Amino acid sequence: MKKIRNRKLTSILFFLIVSIDALKAQTITTPSPLDTIKKSPVDTTIKKPAAPQSSLTFGLDMRVRTEWRHGYKSIPTPDTTGAFEINQRTRFNVDYKSKTVDVFLSLQDARVWGQQDPREGQTGTATTNNSSTVFPIYFFEAYAEPHFSDKLSLRIGRQRISYDNQRLFSENNWRLPGNSFDAARLIYNNKINFATEFVFSYQQSGENIFTTKYQPLVPNYKSLLVHYLNWKLNDRFTLTTINAADGYQSSDPAKYTTTYERFTSGGRLEYSTYNWYFTIAAYDQYGKDSTGKKLRAYYFQPEIKYTSGTGSFVARLGMEYFSGQDSTTHPTKNKSFTPLYGTAHSFMGYMDIFDVPGDFNNAGMINPYLHFQWKWNKVMLAMQNHVFISQSQFVYKGNPIDKYLGFENDWKFNYTPNKVIDWEIGVSWAKLSKAATIIKKAGDDKLTPYWIYSSIRFTPTLGKITF
Repeated sequence: MKKIRNRKLTSILFFLIVSIDALKAQTITTPSPLDTIKKSPVDTTIKKPAAPQSSLTFGLDMRVRTEWRHGYKSIPTPDTTGAFEINQRTRFNVDYKSKTVDVFLSLQDARVWGQQDPREGQTGTATTNNSSTVFPIYFFEAYAEPHFSDKLSLRIGRQRISYDNQRLFSENNWRLPGNSFDAARLIYNNKINFATEFVFSYQQSGENIFTTKYQPLVPNYKSLLVHYLNWKLNDRFTLTTINAADGYQSSDPAKYTTTYERFTSGGRLEYSTYNWYFTIAAYDQYGKDSTGKKLRAYYFQPEIKYTSGTGSFVARLGMEYFSGQDSTTHPTKNKSFTPLYGTAHSFMGYMDIFDVPGDFNNAGMINPYLHFQWKWNKVMLAMQNHVFISQSQFVYKGNPIDKYLGFENDWKFNYTPNKVIDWEIGVSWAKLSKAATIIKKAGDDKLTPYWIYSSIRFTPTLGKITF
C-alpha cells in the first residue's frame, strides 16, 4: 500500500511540475490582444526645425566727429583763423530680407552741433554758410529689391552705389551727408566669380506738367546709365570694367531741352600672388562736358602693394594721373578728367586740398603716393604721403608756373574695442608751393596748413527677428 501511495504522490507531483512549466511557457509566448495590432517602426532621427526664410533687422549707425581746421580744403592766409566744430550723423536702419524681396530703409540726420537749435521746434531753420534749411532729416536710402532668382535681382529706389575702389562711384561716407543715388539697378551675381550690373536714373526737380526742365540747387546729372562688370578670371587675375554715360542739361535757360552727354569707359586689371598685389586702372573720358565743350580726357592709376604674412603690415606705392588742359596750346578744349561721383578723400590726401578738377584749375594732376599701415590686435596706425604735381603747363599772367605744387603727410589712428565701436584720430599737414596758391586762387605758401580730427562711430544692432 505504501508503494502504491508513493507512486500516486510522485505522479501528482510530476503532473503539477509539468502543468506549471506549461503555464509559464504559455504566459511568455502567447500574444496578448494588443500584440496582434501591427506597430509601425519608430523614427529615431532628430528632425531639425525649418530654416528661417525671412529676417528683419534694426540698426543704428551714429558718428560724432570733432575737427580743428586750419587748412582743410583751403590754404590759409595770415588773416585767417582756425575753425573748431563738432558734427554728427545718425542713421536708423531697417533691413528686411526674404527669398522674394529685400527692403532697406535708412533715415538720416546730419548736422553740425548748433546748426539747428532744438528749442526752435520743427518750424525752426538751420543756417549754414550758404543756405537755410529746415531740420536736415531725410531718407539716405530707401529701396526695394525683388529677386527673380538667387542670382538676379532689381534694386529700385534711393541707394548707395560703390564700384571697384570707389574712385568713380562711391557712397563717399567721409562726407557728413554721404552720397546716394535715385536709381534702378539690375544686379546679376553668380556668387562664384562673375558679377555685372546695369544702373539707370533720370532726374527732375519736381512733378512737371510740361517740359523736362531740371533745376537742381547743386549741379547734377539729369540722366545716368552705367554698366559694371567684375570677373575673377582665375585665382590670380581679376578684371573690372565700368562704362558710364551721364547727361547734363544745358546751363543756357533757352536750351534746357539740350542734354550734353559725357562718356567714361575703362576698367582695372588686378594680379595677386602670395604677399604681393599689382593693379592698373585706366579710363577714357569723351563726349561733351556740362557746358557743351568738347571733352577728351584720360586717367590711369598703377599700384603695387605688399602685405605681410600675418597682415599686420601693409605698404602701398602708386600714382594717380589726371589729364588736364594745357593752357598754352588748348585753351578752348576740355582735357581735364573728372572722376565722376567717387571719393577723393582716400586718394588725394585727407585734407582734400585737391579734391575735384576745379581745385587744380583743370590743369590736371599727378599724385604719387606711398602708404604704410600697421595693425596690433584692436589698434591700427596708418601713414600716407602724397606729392602733388600739375600735369599740364599752367600759365598765370602770361608766365608758365612751376608744376610742383607741394607735399602732404597724413596720420590716422584707429582703436576698435569691439564690433560696435570704432574710435579714429587723424592728424594731417602739408607744405605747398607758390604755384599751388596760384592754381587754388587763395592762400599763402609760407604758412603750413594742418588739420586734426577725432571721430567715434557706433554701429550696434538694435534687434533682429527671423521668421
